[in-house]
Amino acid sequence: MMSIGLFIISIMTSAQQITKNKDKKIITETFKVDGCCSDCKDRIEAALDVKGIRYASWETKTHILTVTFNTKKINIQDIHNRIAAVGHDTELVKAVDSVYNTLPECCQYRGGSECSH
Repeated sequence: MMSIGLFIISIMTSAQQITKNKDKKIITETFKVDGCCSDCKDRIEAALDVKGIRYASWETKTHILTVTFNTKKINIQDIHNRIAAVGHDTELVKAVDSVYNTLPECCQYRGGSECSH
């Protein structure tokens, strides 16, 4: 009887551990993304409107992006790459000049220029 009780406790502990590990695939990261205004915010957040990303919010004043995502579906490097692909530099990836140059002039943030929004 005692061994059956220990066996049941062992199974319950294992099930709890699996649940905890399963939850760890959803994480939240914050990092800096260059941009200027609400148009930049819309562009950055739209780039992250993909499967695997549950939440993305870029703050215009601080330039901090908060993103919650499923690590089984997308990784942090892919997130940085998606942002750079629409013209915004991140802490890990710089947007290529040809893409950056397609941003509206008011959204161009490089070279110390002030954003006009």
